[in-house]
Amino acid sequence: MTNSIQHSILIFNYNEAVHENRNSVLYNTIIGQQAMLKDKGIKGVLVSLKDTPYSPLTKEDPNLANLVKQLEKLSHRIDLPVAIGDYKRDTFAYLKKFSANTSVKLFQNINTAILFFNPKAFKKELDVLIYDEDKENADKIAMELGKMGYSIVHARNAEDFKIKASAKKYDMTITHTAINQSSTKTHASQGLGLSKQLVMNLPVFIDTAVNSLVTITGLEAQKIKHEIRPFNEKIPPHVIIAAMKFKGDISGIFFLVFPRELALVALEAMLGESLEADDTASIVDGVAEFCNIITGSAKVTFSGKNLKVLFELPKTYLSVQVALSDTLGSNGVWIDMQLDEKPFYMFITK
Repeated sequence: MTNSIQHSILIFNYNEAVHENRNSVLYNTIIGQQAMLKDKGIKGVLVSLKDTPYSPLTKEDPNLANLVKQLEKLSHRIDLPVAIGDYKRDTFAYLKKFSANTSVKLFQNINTAILFFNPKAFKKELDVLIYDEDKENADKIAMELGKMGYSIVHARNAEDFKIKASAKKYDMTITHTAINQSSTKTHASQGLGLSKQLVMNLPVFIDTAVNSLVTITGLEAQKIKHEIRPFNEKIPPHVIIAAMKFKGDISGIFFLVFPRELALVALEAMLGESLEADDTASIVDGVAEFCNIITGSAKVTFSGKNLKVLFELPKTYLSVQVALSDTLGSNGVWIDMQLDEKPFYMFITK
């Protein structure tokens, strides 16, 4: 086994042919270097399978399970995060299964490991493209990266991921990755202040917003990206905001933020008739109705998941500052959306 250090990450190149007791050898080798780990400020350990011909296509490989078990024990012993990386895609499914209830993380490559273990090595304005057919896992990864201040874009499916990745618009792409956390670790949602139940159901708000607005206006709608942050004050000056508090099995506040010009376009598309541009009352009522429709659809979806959620009546604002007073400065999930290729926004907080 050979090792190197990159950006304060200790990397072990794991070779299947090294020794019949290679997992124990790996464990003991790293334990024997604890003093070095501290002296060099190591932030995490990555065991690379790059030179290992693992490809368990027909049966589960007991050595993979044993490797995960040894690394879980190692992580607690050295008090550092430990990950497996540089695996083949067909191996990922097995590693994900074996590591599900551990703190052993799975990173497709060294850059992903550095991003999570030593985020200061990258610029804060990083744009990250994420895809995982397991939406719950993708949301977990996005929440963790959002806490670090990165901008996140979700690919809708494998084809969308391929197209977006090939465009080379993003600083980093992440797939076949799992940031496992054992029960003793802190959940990403704790630092955010949102309940785990709400975090896991954020896609409901996003999907229902897209589907509802497409249905009622006939205009194209889509999510662009989301990030963890306080209410974003850097939005157009003339906006109309509708907010609805909700409680029950999940609780929080949902904000819908429409630039006035887009609100007018969307409302006219919904009604099928023209409105006066200065008819503020009608435009405000229209944004409140959009909020009602989106949350009503979300409530139906929640009910199908056996979640009881009660939404209050919408509250509207013409001032960002007044809307901010209701957020208590809390972090939340800020979501950039588009309708008719023009931006609008959603914000969900506690």
